[in-house]
Amino acid sequence: MTRIRIAAVIFLLLGSVASAQTRSRREPAVPADAASVDSIVAALYASVSHAPDASPDFERMRGIFLYVGMLVPPVRPGREIAVSDVDSFAEKFKSASDARKEKGEAAGFFEREIARRTDCFGNICQIFSTYESRHAASDPKPFERGVNAIQLLRDGKRWWIASVAWDTERPDSPIPPEYLPKP
Repeated sequence: MTRIRIAAVIFLLLGSVASAQTRSRREPAVPADAASVDSIVAALYASVSHAPDASPDFERMRGIFLYVGMLVPPVRPGREIAVSDVDSFAEKFKSASDARKEKGEAAGFFEREIARRTDCFGNICQIFSTYESRHAASDPKPFERGVNAIQLLRDGKRWWIASVAWDTERPDSPIPPEYLPKP
């Protein structure tokens, strides 16, 4: 009788483990980077920032962008609009980085959000995120400022970045006051 009880307990335990494994395969845990609007925007900024001898965290970017997610850099008059997914953005970064290294111009890139306007409805959000870029996190002044237009989608479980288009501040195009930090 004892052997039957032991066998039954083992069978129940194995069944529970198999059931838990099946559930975990069907429903992966939501990554912390994608749990909220704030966390995915923070992950975006963290993933593009890097030291001079490093690269952006493209794996982290792949985890927050839709597989068809787009990155759209500033458009200049007379130039074609350049749209990239994370993989082609990584390739462009590597080419540009290799060229800078050959010239001895390796530099870090640290971008941080300084203001945000958010509009959400249901499972979509449009965020205008004003940023400052520095070559070192400790630089007293940014070398560039601009606005990221970030489009987010929620699939019922987590947030995804559908696209990020941005433009940089220029003398003829200053950042409007409503996109700057409140005094």
